[in-house]
Amino acid sequence: MSNRESRPLRLVVIGGGSGVSQVLLGARASFDGLTGVITVTDTGRSTGVARAIAAMPAPGDLRNTLAALAREPDSLLARLMQHRFCSPAVPALDGMAFGNLMIAALTQLTGDFGEAVETVSQLLGCTARILPVSTVDAQLCAEREDGSAAEDELAVRAVGQAPLRRLYLSPPDAPANPDVLEAIAEADVVALGPGSFFTSVMATLLFDGLVAALRQTRAAVAFICNTTTQPGQTDGFSLLDHVRRLVDLLGPGTLDAALISRSEQISPHVVAQYAADGLHLLHPSDDQLAAIAALGVAPLVRDLTEVTTSKRTLWNKQDTIRHDPALIGMALLKIALDRAG
Repeated sequence: MSNRESRPLRLVVIGGGSGVSQVLLGARASFDGLTGVITVTDTGRSTGVARAIAAMPAPGDLRNTLAALAREPDSLLARLMQHRFCSPAVPALDGMAFGNLMIAALTQLTGDFGEAVETVSQLLGCTARILPVSTVDAQLCAEREDGSAAEDELAVRAVGQAPLRRLYLSPPDAPANPDVLEAIAEADVVALGPGSFFTSVMATLLFDGLVAALRQTRAAVAFICNTTTQPGQTDGFSLLDHVRRLVDLLGPGTLDAALISRSEQISPHVVAQYAADGLHLLHPSDDQLAAIAALGVAPLVRDLTEVTTSKRTLWNKQDTIRHDPALIGMALLKIALDRAG
């Protein structure tokens, strides 16, 4: 918690599990109220099985965030939430995260996905409020540039397909969590991302009421730009393309700032390792920054990257060049103070 004597500052971070948790961890020293709003449309292997068990929204990104924000991240319960079964004899459970099953069980027990998430948060003593963007079991779908359709999140992010033209939900009127809309209304800063651009950041904004809440909030709305492109989602995208797609969805005047990392300290060896896997460094030119400003979005350029000497290997997903949580936290605090001043 902050020791400032001014009124409490509230931060809301919207996106996927890994990105949101890192931003929240970095902002703990600067903001008095922290809320993570987490995507619920993932259909990946472990999460997809858990969704089928309880006919519920996706628990995986929520599980990651809850475990990361636990009061004692190394406690037995926090580690148990992240434990994956090694079960080759039962393929459906092989690689399953225990926390996904726990959330599924609590959803069946209580009949309420939101209550299940809140129960886990209380058990872990989370240091931020973690909310599902919606408690409705909705699927992320997309129309591609070639006219083909993708009818779940796994298909939306499939590699080697035509670029994504438009995202939508099934059902199309799936409502946002009312607690999320209230948090946005009371926030001083709302941060979007970082994370998978279409399947985490943009996906959360599709739920009914979310865009309207962002348009109406008094908070500064900032996009924490990704450091690299992502295969199957943003192949060939520039940073300008990311910002333009967000502005198209949110409408003019809603997105106030784009936090952009531009670093000369990233090892060329690391950049080459990621590029070999189709993740290309987003290093904006001055012309791109001017074009972002012309959209009404202030480009805030900093060195925000975490120093690393090699590419990480994650379970069943790709890593990227990560932001430094403390630097992100300080940048968001400056946005809040500038807004207040």
